[in-house]
Amino acid sequence: MNAVQNKKWKRMLAEAAVIVVGILLAFSIDAWWDENRRSQDERALMRALVEDLQDKKAKVEEGRRFNEAIAVAATELIRIGIEQDSIVEEDKIDRLIADTWWYNSGGGWESAPMALLFSGGAASLSDPVLVQKLAKLRVEITRAQNFWKLDEDFHHNTYTPYLIANAYMPQLTNRTEHQPGVPEFPYVFPRFVLEHRKSHLALVRSEEFQNMMIAKLDRIQDILQNAVLSLDKDMDEAIELLNEDLADLN
Repeated sequence: MNAVQNKKWKRMLAEAAVIVVGILLAFSIDAWWDENRRSQDERALMRALVEDLQDKKAKVEEGRRFNEAIAVAATELIRIGIEQDSIVEEDKIDRLIADTWWYNSGGGWESAPMALLFSGGAASLSDPVLVQKLAKLRVEITRAQNFWKLDEDFHHNTYTPYLIANAYMPQLTNRTEHQPGVPEFPYVFPRFVLEHRKSHLALVRSEEFQNMMIAKLDRIQDILQNAVLSLDKDMDEAIELLNEDLADLN
């Protein structure tokens, strides 16, 4: 009887051990699967962020050339206004005014990877330094957007109404072939056959226009010094850190 009971208990213990091992193995597989899936999600997010930031970096570089060209145009118009005796071609004046009529837009900087990152996606990133760097970068982008928005508001609310009231706009648009500093982006707008031309020299030499150029130049300098430089540096650092983390995961 004792032998039979002993065998029965041994069999029960063996079956229990099999069940426990099976449960532990299942938990282990689930944990491995979750970790593997998390690792895959992390790599996918980081690759998307690298591509997104590289696109944004190219946009910042285009913006640098764009704003530098506008700054040059505004500075030249101020010089022409100050040097009352200088002789300047009318076509050149028109081109310079047309360049200063361009503006920066505060929109168009949101992206799916960044939106995912800050709507819970950051939990899939294992590097806290990277998370902190990307959070700082997002703050810098928001800060830069404020500077772009100031220029956009100045364009719509102040400078455009002023030009409409004081300049011959069809003549100015005829002198614009591409975005300032970015010849790869042509200016697509109807061209007009004009029966008369207007000299804008007196306009450029007026005190009101000179003040307008100082205000425009102030906004452009803010963008170049407080947006472009900081964004370019922070994006480089974020891309480098992402690539390093990706290399460690592979």
